[in-house]
Amino acid sequence: MRDHIGSPVRSRPAKKVVGVRDLKTHAARILRHVREARASYILTHRGRAVGVILPLDPAEDTSPTTEDADAPAAWDAFMRAGRRLERRFRPGVSGVRLLSAMRR
Repeated sequence: MRDHIGSPVRSRPAKKVVGVRDLKTHAARILRHVREARASYILTHRGRAVGVILPLDPAEDTSPTTEDADAPAAWDAFMRAGRRLERRFRPGVSGVRLLSAMRR
């Protein structure tokens, strides 16, 4: 998902405020509005903002990308690092200390 804070100004309607109870009651309607009208909502709990509901850019779909193709390789590297840590594990030595030693 892209950063909506630093994006150029567009002619988008102002963000609407929706409480958590209203979201629970009208979730389908709100999501349809986000999808079709590209609306944004500020989610509140007891009057305090706790989150944002933003539409994804049209270019950002859920289809696999080149980044997703690297996922198996990244997972393998993660597992190899875990096995290296496991081999170095000694009782009484923290994982933070082990990682620190590996980075030197």
